[in-house]
Amino acid sequence: MAARRSPPQERERQRPRDSAAGNDQVHSWTLVTSQALDTAWRVGKGSVALAVSLLVGTLCHFRRLHLYLGHRLKRWIGYLQRRFKRNLSVEAEVDLLSYCAREWKGETPHAKLMRKAYEELFWRQHIKCVRQVRRDNYDALRSVLFQIFSQGLPFPSWMKEKDIAKLPEKLLFSQGCNWIQQYSFGPEKYTGSNVFGKLRKCVELLKAQVTEAYEQMKTAKAIPSLFRLLFTRETSSDPLSFMMNHLNSVGDTCGLEQIDMFVLGYSLEVKIKVFRLFRFNSRDFEVCYPEESLREWPEVSLLTENDCHYHIPVF
Repeated sequence: MAARRSPPQERERQRPRDSAAGNDQVHSWTLVTSQALDTAWRVGKGSVALAVSLLVGTLCHFRRLHLYLGHRLKRWIGYLQRRFKRNLSVEAEVDLLSYCAREWKGETPHAKLMRKAYEELFWRQHIKCVRQVRRDNYDALRSVLFQIFSQGLPFPSWMKEKDIAKLPEKLLFSQGCNWIQQYSFGPEKYTGSNVFGKLRKCVELLKAQVTEAYEQMKTAKAIPSLFRLLFTRETSSDPLSFMMNHLNSVGDTCGLEQIDMFVLGYSLEVKIKVFRLFRFNSRDFEVCYPEESLREWPEVSLLTENDCHYHIPVF
């Protein structure tokens, strides 16, 4: 009969079994925890990836939207700038030589001549900038009037008369100038007595510089030489033909001719100095309208490349 084991021996044999069970329990908890963390990581990783994807997608969308809006805004600003520029009668100052380099490239004889003419203006005449004037049939008149207003030059004496509004009727009824009713205003239609209202603010220059000169010439009185030239043309032998063949066309179908520039200078009581760049190295490079002023009239300057269109030099 086997002997019974003592309690200490039994406890020694039970202890490894308890340790093994404890280890299995710890391992089980570790496994569960690891699986839980792994699951949480996969879920979290997926959520983070989804959030990052959404964020990147949103940023890409906003970037495309920003580029699209920027492109549309740029086109709109460019459109407004072009439209605004087209509506400018006189543009801002630009550097003279930069303007010349942009407008007169190439090595043709004419381009070389124009570059030399601009260099002459820059170095000898001390003209540093130029204001471009809208190219139309009014640019000569617009260039002169802009300088009169911007420089605060005095207005001609005829504009100070109190009865200037009565001049059209006075010309017709007191002086018998029936041709005054043929005055034209381009596309605007006025006939007969309806012309008077439109003429009241602008006919004085015709009356004071052309009509009176014509009357003085008929009586052999001394008048400026330009008026003799004006009325010796076959197309302007009297005020009526001058109006019908020349004055009515100004601004509508043509600009001012050289003889008309003299009349403009006398009418506005200014000396108009013109640099004719295409006549560089000739005596006609720099001319004045009129050549001799009746008094110490203020001076304005223009430059032209072809006697057709004019710009404003800035000293």
